[in-house]
Amino acid sequence: MDASIEDSAGEDSAGNSADAVDALAAAMRRPVESGSDLRAIEAQLEPLRHASPAERAGAAIRLAGMVRAADPVLRLSAMAAITGDLRHYEDLLDLVEAQFEQSGLDRLVHIYCCMGRQLFLMRMDEASRPGFFADRLFPYYIRLIGAIRSRLGIDPRPRPAGSPATGRVMLVTNQFLSMRHQPSRDLLSYATVLEERCGRDVVILNTNIMPADIHSLFVPSFAASVEPAFDGKQVIEAEGRSYRMLSSTGRALTRDRIDWFLRAVEWHDPDVVVSLGGSVVVADLLAAARPILCIPTTSGLTPSLADIVLDYGGGSGSRPAGGPLAASWRPFRFLFSLIGAPPPVQTADKAGSRAGFGLPDEAFLCVVVGNRLDEEADGAFLAMLDSVIDRVPRVAVAFAGEAAALPERLQGSRHAKRLFPLGYVTDMAALMRVADAYVNPRRTGGGASAAEALAAGVVPVSLPAGDVAAVIGPRFVVPDYAAALDRLALLAGDPAVFAAEVAEARKRGAKGADPAEAAADLSRYLDEAVAVYGQRPAGSGIGK
Repeated sequence: MDASIEDSAGEDSAGNSADAVDALAAAMRRPVESGSDLRAIEAQLEPLRHASPAERAGAAIRLAGMVRAADPVLRLSAMAAITGDLRHYEDLLDLVEAQFEQSGLDRLVHIYCCMGRQLFLMRMDEASRPGFFADRLFPYYIRLIGAIRSRLGIDPRPRPAGSPATGRVMLVTNQFLSMRHQPSRDLLSYATVLEERCGRDVVILNTNIMPADIHSLFVPSFAASVEPAFDGKQVIEAEGRSYRMLSSTGRALTRDRIDWFLRAVEWHDPDVVVSLGGSVVVADLLAAARPILCIPTTSGLTPSLADIVLDYGGGSGSRPAGGPLAASWRPFRFLFSLIGAPPPVQTADKAGSRAGFGLPDEAFLCVVVGNRLDEEADGAFLAMLDSVIDRVPRVAVAFAGEAAALPERLQGSRHAKRLFPLGYVTDMAALMRVADAYVNPRRTGGGASAAEALAAGVVPVSLPAGDVAAVIGPRFVVPDYAAALDRLALLAGDPAVFAAEVAEARKRGAKGADPAEAAADLSRYLDEAVAVYGQRPAGSGIGK
């Protein structure tokens, strides 16, 4: 590139960043009186969050000098969003903990959930503050659970050690929405496994404790979805089975709401309370009173006070070397909603089955799957796909998942005719049957679709971090997008290499999808949770 053109481009970019910072600072200095005011600030944050590292650093320095008088939660969370630096979250926790006793529970929970959401979305640089989870976030969560107990007068009656087994389990989740929501499908799958393969009587608690409204000026903010139809006592019908569920759609954290769940636990009298996912507040409130088992629904460290916390990906390197989960962690591999289903079989003629999706017959077909593709299929990822098609023109890429902005962005590609936004796909197994490769952008989620890809013999290609990497194993992981480009070009260009990798994908899928083996592990861990609880010193537990 000509040096004068490069200098001019740099000056234009710097000027745009300065203008964006000025607009953001002006918005942050104004009173924030509504959700729309906060969303406007978040919209102005977005271009800065996607800027180059140098521009982000410069923008943060400039912004810091302009918003000293802004709400400190707004200021520190905005700085963290721009830079990805966890030290801003550490400063924010210092501030919140200093005012902890004067802050409402809904505000404290909201800040925790907002912070956790940004970590889940992999927007923060873990190297900026090593040990942040163990040193700061998990202790804050423990203090939060203690505050909920003490302020609301929550004091669950302990199940006496040595109580006779009832054969019952209470399965607790933060959020059940619909069969289009992967964690909801997984919840029902685990209820099925616990009943049909572990011989347990299961009742589901759908607590919806995550904030459904905005209670602080943290940006980007987070408000969980709640399905209004799921309220009170429910019987859920899915795939020919019935599931008993107690659900609350209340929007505030109140004693009456928590008490309703705790009375349900006493009524059902489970041997073990099983939390599906991390930060399941109701399950952790019971940690002093009953045996608790946690099944994480994502990779990484899981905030849970359970006696036993299972692994997610089954990797040999998953065991925590130290920290709050070192004693409770147990090896396991999460099973998704394809539990018990017959393994997908690749059709002999993929081309003949692609017409329903509008996909080209002759292509080496890559699929990209996700519910946040507007963000996760970013510029770097799409540039990598363009380069793959440059190298192997017969490659085509299908994008499966709801995304509002992605189709227009794909139209701007020089290979737009080889890129196919499909929107939400109801029959993922049918798409996997006609696919060749499963390509994963940098993200946390995606474990279920990765498992389906393996089962169908679709060859995955993923960066090292996140749920997909945990599911597919190191053989299918590449260090960066440059290596992903080389890998995809090799798969598309060498039939022998591709056939060998298809066989390996099937082998990996079969290895991790045995529901009988998983049920045996679950049964053993349920019994161990009871034993660990029975060995606790009297009066131990959070808030005691």
